[in-house]
Amino acid sequence: MKCFVTFRLKPGVTPEQYEEWFRTENVPAVRRMRSLSSYRVWRATGAMEGEPPYEYLEEMEFDDQAAFDREVETLPEMAAMLEGWLERVAENAIVYAVEVGQEAR
Repeated sequence: MKCFVTFRLKPGVTPEQYEEWFRTENVPAVRRMRSLSSYRVWRATGAMEGEPPYEYLEEMEFDDQAAFDREVETLPEMAAMLEGWLERVAENAIVYAVEVGQEAR
């Protein structure tokens, strides 16, 4: 299972400011999560047409959503990180997803 998070930065927050905070606060907090098997983040650089609908995309992978949710809610590092994240981020969406098989039946 995956969790995708898309978001824009609040006015006045630069990508450089966000990414410095991300490296010093977000990454160490996420590394404390035992439920995650992978965590990757991208900054959008363009779109096929028009502007990208978001500035950043996070991808998290885990086997057990309940364990993931529990860690988000109970790890002190995650609570502090989420508070800092919400101070910097606007227009966010958090989506859980499972992969669709690509083999013909």
